[in-house]
Amino acid sequence: MKKIIFIPLIGLGLALFTGCATSTQQNTKSLSFKSIDLLDKYGVSESALMKAENGYIFVIPAPNGADIYKLDKNYNLVWKKTTPILLDPIKSQVIGDKLYILGYDQKKNKVALLQYDLKGNLIKTSYYGKAYNLARDFAIINGKTYVAVTEYTPNNNSDIVIYSNDNKKITLSTPYMDDVKYIKPYKNGILIIGTTQSDSENVIIAYKTLDNKTVWAKIIDLGMDEKPIKVSIKNNEIILDILSTDNMGAEKDVTFIIDENGKVKSVKKGIEFKQLPMKYRT
Repeated sequence: MKKIIFIPLIGLGLALFTGCATSTQQNTKSLSFKSIDLLDKYGVSESALMKAENGYIFVIPAPNGADIYKLDKNYNLVWKKTTPILLDPIKSQVIGDKLYILGYDQKKNKVALLQYDLKGNLIKTSYYGKAYNLARDFAIINGKTYVAVTEYTPNNNSDIVIYSNDNKKITLSTPYMDDVKYIKPYKNGILIIGTTQSDSENVIIAYKTLDNKTVWAKIIDLGMDEKPIKVSIKNNEIILDILSTDNMGAEKDVTFIIDENGKVKSVKKGIEFKQLPMKYRT
């Protein structure tokens, strides 16, 4: 069994995880009849649907912005709206009685967050960060909106920056190319998950307070290219799914269970070489 090693990265407040682990798991999911029906009607599957007012809402890219669909419980169309700005949508979520759509305004070249009621009426459009920032994720914490962007720096690197609607910033950066993927409310602060890239791409995860103090932060390096694909939180434990890709393009899933102090409790490896690029198949 390989050992788990944490090496402090001086000046960054980070720890480096190297090594692999233990058991094998396999997840398969067949396409349901509901998904087939949705694909036929609207070109989306069940995973795109958000529950909202006796039905569902979903958002898809469109030539003039983003299209918002409201369906009833039987997947019949109730209404359809198009965003008033040329938006490249990144994430949409129904929270309470509102729909939030995060994206990139292609005319203003800025990150935009649109807020709708569940009848399709636009309530507010807010802009965050600097021009040419990349929209990544958002979260509502204690009634305040936090928007995560990847921000390019003058030295041709990039940093993770989280803007709030009270003009405060939460930052996470290394000397390399950093890119944020997810932010989540966590305990009394915020959980940040992304990647950092120098010679290879590694996963970075940090727990920060809302006044930008670092509680803990770590880099996960399995010796290949890694990126986060899913994160969930249960009883303050963080379940982090990572896709690891070797230099031939073969992929495997790795799941980390991390406790509230940033300590890795367990690691589960998925199928080895679950996908090999076409040129290497025999």
